[in-house]
Amino acid sequence: MKKLVFGPAIAALVSTSLSAQNAATQAAGGQAPPGPLSLNTGTPIMLAVSQEVNSSTHEEGDTFPLTVLNDVKVDNTVVIPRGTPAVGEITWRTGKGAFGKSGKMELSLRYINLDGQHIPVIGDFRQEGEGNTIATGIGIIAVGVFAGFITGKRARLPVGRELMSQLAQPVPFTADGHLAPAFDAAAATAAAETNTPLGQCRAAARAMAPKDQDDALEDCYTKRME
Repeated sequence: MKKLVFGPAIAALVSTSLSAQNAATQAAGGQAPPGPLSLNTGTPIMLAVSQEVNSSTHEEGDTFPLTVLNDVKVDNTVVIPRGTPAVGEITWRTGKGAFGKSGKMELSLRYINLDGQHIPVIGDFRQEGEGNTIATGIGIIAVGVFAGFITGKRARLPVGRELMSQLAQPVPFTADGHLAPAFDAAAATAAAETNTPLGQCRAAARAMAPKDQDDALEDCYTKRME
């Protein structure tokens, strides 16, 4: 599982123009006519958390909002504007624990919502709170059994935290930068889900009889924690 990684190198990566992905290339003696544009699988897109997420208030399966941090361009054409909404999901969590154990969360980035169409992205992260180890040691010596009331800190993703995503599928655009009509968002999302263990488990659960689905979906998260 990836740790959260931030810094100037990532910002530079995102801000770099994606000119190599333009279907129209420079022709000898002049500019080639405008043609369809595309973003390739694996294209990096930086997202920012737009509402705080923490292990005390969120459960497995909860989603949380993000936004695209920078304009995504093909050559000089913006295809995914800065501020476009995106969504992530909590795939595992523990609240802050007794004896100074910190809360933990694992989360996956799911999709960018471009004009109502879901563009699937990938990115898995783990966030941990800071343990209260010094206080715990003193508590055990001083109050013995009551040391269990000394708790660690919750895992927390504050507003503005930057998370790097990558496109899960190639995405076509028209020459003027709009999502191509041929893009099948449902098929792209389904294909991205089948590439993850959690997605495979949930697909199998949804294929069960309705009375068994809830328990089976809950088991998917249980298996994810093991």
